[in-house]
Amino acid sequence: MQMIFVFFLIEWINCWNVITQKRIVESMGNDNLILDDNYLILAKESFQITYKGIIGYRRLHMIFDAQGNFSQMEILIKVNGIRRSLLVLEEDFKEFHIEFEHQASDIKIQFILSEQFQLSIRNFNLFVDECPKNCKYCLSGYCDLEILDQCEKLRFNQQCVDECPKGYIAEFRECIKTSLNQLGLNEKNQKIEFGLKKKFGEMQELHFEFEYHFSGWLEIVFNCYGNQQNHYNSILKISKENTQPETVHPFLSIYYNTQSYKQCQSNYELDCVQVTGLFKMDFEEQNNIKIYSFSKSIENYGFWSINEIKFYDKQQKFYECLIDECEKCSFNHLCNQCKINTYLYENKCIKECPYFTVQIDGKCIKIEEQQKDITFLIKLYSPFQDLQTILGQKTFEMKEEINFRYENGTTLIGGGLKDNWRRTTFTKQLNLGKHYSIRLMFNISFENSTSDSDCFTYTIDGKTFYVRKNVSYIDHTLYHNKNILNMNLGCKFSSNGRCVISNYYFMTMKCSSLCLQCVGSLASDCKAYQKNIEKFDYLKLQCLEGYYLDDSGCQKCSIGCQICESYNKCLKCKENSDGQFYCQPYI
Repeated sequence: MQMIFVFFLIEWINCWNVITQKRIVESMGNDNLILDDNYLILAKESFQITYKGIIGYRRLHMIFDAQGNFSQMEILIKVNGIRRSLLVLEEDFKEFHIEFEHQASDIKIQFILSEQFQLSIRNFNLFVDECPKNCKYCLSGYCDLEILDQCEKLRFNQQCVDECPKGYIAEFRECIKTSLNQLGLNEKNQKIEFGLKKKFGEMQELHFEFEYHFSGWLEIVFNCYGNQQNHYNSILKISKENTQPETVHPFLSIYYNTQSYKQCQSNYELDCVQVTGLFKMDFEEQNNIKIYSFSKSIENYGFWSINEIKFYDKQQKFYECLIDECEKCSFNHLCNQCKINTYLYENKCIKECPYFTVQIDGKCIKIEEQQKDITFLIKLYSPFQDLQTILGQKTFEMKEEINFRYENGTTLIGGGLKDNWRRTTFTKQLNLGKHYSIRLMFNISFENSTSDSDCFTYTIDGKTFYVRKNVSYIDHTLYHNKNILNMNLGCKFSSNGRCVISNYYFMTMKCSSLCLQCVGSLASDCKAYQKNIEKFDYLKLQCLEGYYLDDSGCQKCSIGCQICESYNKCLKCKENSDGQFYCQPYI
């Protein structure tokens, strides 16, 4: 039996994840099967399409054009032995859409035809709806069996553990294999009182001397004692000059910097918890590290002590990487860097960035992620969309057939077997809301054009722009601040040629939700705000001290912060205990 491999794309449907696999097309008889590189299948007998190992999908959708060698013939389609559809073919190509639900990870799609029949298929594409992430079984768009992570400690080899084994460190509650080079220190170059008990509210200073400067890691093991089951307000803060302070919440099993969290021997009838923190630092020849402690609970009679300290000067982490074409992976099987000639997009390595992305440092960054004020109003991404939603109503009807096509990983409007977009025009009215600019992007191709006057036109609020056949890509940004926009799209061909567009996107550069009028995306670009925003200074056009502005209004800065740009960007800390122990100024 002959087996032929060709690539195809399983496209994003209903906003589920995009995945890429290989398709296997194989003959079921005497190898009377021909495959063309342009998605063309010629079969004089039954054949099947199989693939394996796709977990958790729920619906398949096939699109293809097919014709037979008789005026009318029937083709039976079976999926894993179950009859799914009966196709009635003619001598001319006809477009078929076949959709069905399916849960098995391995699939075999059979096209069964009689010996005298000959089947031709072109533009064959197979789409898969996946279950959402962390869903084991789903049906009709809803997750019926969700995989929930109940582990509140550390995860290692699909088990929940108190601390990572030797040779592993904790990273976001996951044990990661690592190689650490421990530095040996003697009593002469360190001044530490181990086991010295400090109440929460007291400070301990550590002094170290090294022979050279190095970047490394400080590991500290604390024993913390308390007479309550949960001390939510107890904090340890490790502070060093020119370094962001890092905190440990010893009585909470929060595994951010914590390498272990386990019970230790009680003392003075107080429960004991032992926590180990690992902190990255730059060490000078002379080092003073201060450890502060704090508790907002007046009734907290707990105390703490340092049990052990270690230093490391080299580190290498080992992440398992199962992503195709990925050079380097990080935590949780996320790709950090793709191999040469591929680009990182949505944790996959692809050969070409989508048109609605920007290529930066080997990554495909979505336009709206690079420029946060962008809102997409029209986005052509799938052959399952509604033509009127994308282009609008027909205003000049030439009875031309205009449909979606999906070829070589791209969705197109026009260009099908019978499509003939030659003179038809569309109009669309859009309510844009508060914005300061618009941007229109699309690819255009002119097929069988014989005249220099052939063109594609787009009109925005009465102003018409012409695209000639020597242009293949449009990226047009216009200053615009009217709430309502009228747009016309049309093809003007004098011959039997046609227009085909793809990668069509229309977007606005928006003002913030509370801004009534703006000239740009920055807060300083807003010229008028909504009335009655609480804690807002309308003379200075900014929130009062201790607050920052977001889409919902003025929000409080983080604990201990006096002036902030956002919740995670504090510009000035308060000069009190909250500021000392909670606040981390943005550097």
